[in-house]
Amino acid sequence: MIAPRRVDRTIARCGAVAALAAILVLAGCAPALPKTVVSGTEVTVAWDAGVASLNPGSVTGATPGGLDVAELTRGEFADIDGDEVVPDPSFGTVTLLDDEGLTVRYDLASPTWSDGIPVDAADLLLGWAAASNFHGPDGFDPLAVRGEDGTLDLPEGVAWFDSVRSGLTGSADVPRVDEFARSIEVELAAPVRDWQTALDVAVPAHVIAATALGLDDPMEAKQAVSEAVLDGDGEALAAIARAWNGALTLTPGEDPDSSQLISSGPYRIADLAWEQGGQRIEFVANGAYAGEPTPTYERVVLSPAGDDPAAGIGAAFDIAQVAPTGANRRTVRDLERTDHPVTAAHDGTMWVLLLKPRGVFGPAAARLAFLHAIPKADVVEAAAGEWKEHYSSTDAMLFAPSERGYEIAMEDAGFRDTIGHPTGRAADERSAAGVPAGARVCVLYDKLSEFAVRAFAALRDGTAEAGWTVADCGAEDAAPASPGWDAAILRVPIPRDAAEIGAQWGAGSPGALAGDGSAERDALIAQYAHTADAYAARDVRVQIEASIVTSAVALPLAVNPRVTLVDKDVTGVVARPGASASVTWGAAAWSPSQD
Repeated sequence: MIAPRRVDRTIARCGAVAALAAILVLAGCAPALPKTVVSGTEVTVAWDAGVASLNPGSVTGATPGGLDVAELTRGEFADIDGDEVVPDPSFGTVTLLDDEGLTVRYDLASPTWSDGIPVDAADLLLGWAAASNFHGPDGFDPLAVRGEDGTLDLPEGVAWFDSVRSGLTGSADVPRVDEFARSIEVELAAPVRDWQTALDVAVPAHVIAATALGLDDPMEAKQAVSEAVLDGDGEALAAIARAWNGALTLTPGEDPDSSQLISSGPYRIADLAWEQGGQRIEFVANGAYAGEPTPTYERVVLSPAGDDPAAGIGAAFDIAQVAPTGANRRTVRDLERTDHPVTAAHDGTMWVLLLKPRGVFGPAAARLAFLHAIPKADVVEAAAGEWKEHYSSTDAMLFAPSERGYEIAMEDAGFRDTIGHPTGRAADERSAAGVPAGARVCVLYDKLSEFAVRAFAALRDGTAEAGWTVADCGAEDAAPASPGWDAAILRVPIPRDAAEIGAQWGAGSPGALAGDGSAERDALIAQYAHTADAYAARDVRVQIEASIVTSAVALPLAVNPRVTLVDKDVTGVVARPGASASVTWGAAAWSPSQD
């Protein structure tokens, strides 16, 4: 058995545990629906995902489907919109208490779980323990005990939370709790970039303690969780971690237990059914929700999307999101012509042309000559085809055009001057770089992608005049790790944090896009991870972008769109950009049309 880490410390509890009794509110019956709710209203969303766990802070629960559900059922301190943090003061506030960014205070407003139990410091402490794994054994490798189904088979007595990684892993000590038990202060060993969003109040502490410790009284359960976290009680924490990892896991074909359905968001789950086409989940407005805005629709339904969700708008579905394809273009165009709202926002990925800095593209001058020979606008237009109005061209690898930092990156990173400004002398540049006319460039692309197929054809034709011979090296499983390519047309994620930037552009990263990393860039990535100030962090990110531009190994083409379709009877639906933009985002603001 691996012994849990013991911590030598002095904890200032300030009456935190005793204060739990003073703020605990037990509900005798479900609270009435918010006054904003229109009785009998329902909105149905086409859903092609599913949820395996109702714990969105866990690895198994933080799937696209799990985040769709969490958007409806979980309150949070702040959300991320592109490169902006959007606080939710109705849930609480997050504050840096020192200029060095080493102490963060998470302070709750007055949120309540849907069973009437307040969200309080016990929930914050549990969220911190899970996100930080501070009490876990040193050197523990969760991959070594992860089963084929993705869950952990923990050794007996190991207090390890299978949580999504956050900056709280850099916690220097257990949190301090204030006397009202409504906030905690976390001391960090070094500043972290995600301090505003690192603490996820993913599950109710009283529910976890009931499962882990057999404590049915909510006050006693909360107290036990607080004591276990503050004291580093290895035996209790091992049981709590095991429950946190698995208590909210759903079993296919079985109805969830009512304790699994407790919500702190604008909606709560009223019914979950397993159907042939997937899961169908029905949500009802949460009467205990005190956040803003409060819901208008009484019910939201996530229903299996089927093969053609676009065709179901106005009948089976009120809202759907689809990828732009040739197969659904006519259906979407008909919806546009009948005044159905159709909007597009990027899905957190972009199309890019990558160059491998070796062989024909070993010299930087050869790479620049090839990039200057590419008629980028023509390639993007040809690749997008009938969907060209929904594809936005981009000139950055680390910023999306929708982000505030994008224009600053354009001004400071030098893309338009270095790569995005063809000289009109592409053939002369190739010759000056020592590359003979007719030089062969093996181009990898995804043969199953309509965009990539058309982009390859346009690239081949567009560079021929400058004396390049583009060879078809397309494959059905094209990826940066594919062998043999000189250039590649691929769809890649727009990195959201330092870890993702490092995975794509760090030296020696197994997932590196072009293999051009450097010690200088690695140092910038590390600096970005530990820069708490948003503006300073943006400036460091721009410097990383500039290093990619200098390498001349990438030509960003366009961000990939996700198209949102809405029935005319529904208002308030916003197509939000980004990989984490849930189909249910902003559901509390949806409302029936006045017509």
